[in-house]
Amino acid sequence: MKNRNVAIEDKDLAESLGWIISETRLASTGSIYIELKRDTEWVVIRVSDHNQVYHKWLTTYSIAPGNLWFDDLPEILTRPYGAVGDIL
Repeated sequence: MKNRNVAIEDKDLAESLGWIISETRLASTGSIYIELKRDTEWVVIRVSDHNQVYHKWLTTYSIAPGNLWFDDLPEILTRPYGAVGDIL
């Protein structure tokens, strides 16, 4: 439940900063993956209660204990085009 609430906040924040939610997935571990894009730049936000084990091919920011905090996202998602994710 906590992951879901944080994921909703992450999605709201991303959209308010001009990102488009492309897809949201729930892993069997309970982690939530939010795929974002702006123009041709793509990034994944991972929300979980444990460290990241499997790495994606897209740049992934993990909101989890020992990784990043929700409060880190505004600074990350407002970086200039090309400085956040992967240009595809």
